Amino acid sequence: MERWKIWAIISLMSFALIGVAMSQIYWIKWSISLDQKNFTSKVFRALNEVRNKIDIEIKNIDIEFNSHNSDTLSSNTEATSEDWRESQILKETKSLEYSLNPDAFLEKLNPDKINQYVEEAFEQQGIDNDFIYGIYSNKKDDFLIVKDRTAINNPSNSDDELNLSELKNTKYKVSLLSTEFNSPGSLNLLFTGSSWSSKLPILLLNLIFTILILFVFSYTIYTIFKQKKISQMKTDFVNNMTHEFKTPIATISLATDSILSPVIFNDKEKIKKFINIIKEENSRLLNQVENVLQIAKLDKRKIELTLTETDVHEVLDETIQHLKLKLDSKSAKIIKDYQAIDPFIEADETHILNIFSNIIENAIKYSFDSPEITIRTNNFNGGIIVSIKDKGIGMSKEELNHIFDKFYRVSTGNVHNIKGFGLGLAYVKTFVEAHKAKIKVKSEKGVGTEFIIRFQKNVT
Repeated sequence: MERWKIWAIISLMSFALIGVAMSQIYWIKWSISLDQKNFTSKVFRALNEVRNKIDIEIKNIDIEFNSHNSDTLSSNTEATSEDWRESQILKETKSLEYSLNPDAFLEKLNPDKINQYVEEAFEQQGIDNDFIYGIYSNKKDDFLIVKDRTAINNPSNSDDELNLSELKNTKYKVSLLSTEFNSPGSLNLLFTGSSWSSKLPILLLNLIFTILILFVFSYTIYTIFKQKKISQMKTDFVNNMTHEFKTPIATISLATDSILSPVIFNDKEKIKKFINIIKEENSRLLNQVENVLQIAKLDKRKIELTLTETDVHEVLDETIQHLKLKLDSKSAKIIKDYQAIDPFIEADETHILNIFSNIIENAIKYSFDSPEITIRTNNFNGGIIVSIKDKGIGMSKEELNHIFDKFYRVSTGNVHNIKGFGLGLAYVKTFVEAHKAKIKVKSEKGVGTEFIIRFQKNVT
């Protein structure tokens, strides 16, 4: 996929994600605002219901008073019109007293009945939040009733003082016993629990889904770039493989044509020379095919080890001898520092040789003229440590994170014409771990690289 297409997809996904996030925020704010309005409406409906019941209770006091006087008048057969007028005067006096001094009636309210009215009204509205309420007197500038008890003027508890102060200034309040002149007090309500408790599950759910979307988005971007990188590495691999196969095939073809030439046909020495060239190129071709087959095994994780008692020092010497031509062609210097007293481990000798060979070959490839490679061994409790250190071009921290990836090749800087498929160190990592060993790499750009392998005494 082209780079601009990737960035176009990322931009569209980012725009869509921001749009979804903004929509979620707007929806949550709108939902909370609507819930708050509905809740406030329910609270005031409940408070008005309580106020109406209190008004009815006060009026019932007057009705009882008037009924009592009416019954008295009707039972007295000798009642006169003057007695009836006296009754009416008393009634009007009572009504005037209520209008002029409603505080007296406010102070006569029964805490138990008020508590009953409040509980019934709030239950009817479906409000189950924790709250406190109070009957506030404007005249006394204090609460007459707090919840189901008579208020104490000077609470000793600081929390009570705080609650009463908040209760006095609450937005949830309705006037009580209002007359044409004034209102003696109010019914105040304060919610003590968190208003977010009912909304917390939906908010938490939205947060979880938002985080999940962000994770999936991030992982998708990571996967796109990773796949692009792998695709590029595989393209390089195919190009390198084609070149590596093409060279020996072309050489074999050229040597074959030369043998068939009439000029060469009767020259045994030249025929022998060309046959050796064909044999060498054929061996080179077989090695390249073997490398490809090995990587196929790595992909399928079909690793079979033939474990024998192996002398690590002997394997290292054999590896150096095997690479002698390459070492000589680069005038490489090998410094052997075998300090391990017990060099024997249980291992597959062929794969151990290939491990050392790949590391030393890399040291030769990625070094300047006349490479210097130090091979050191040491024993530790339960095994042997092998260190292969060069003074080559080294690697950055970013490159160190990828050197064991298949098809990955380190930037060579000023060192040119380095061939390979980028499979060698992937092979090394896989078979080191197959031997239950550990490999560590230290490197510094322009200074060199050191591979440290810790082999256990026994693989099983």
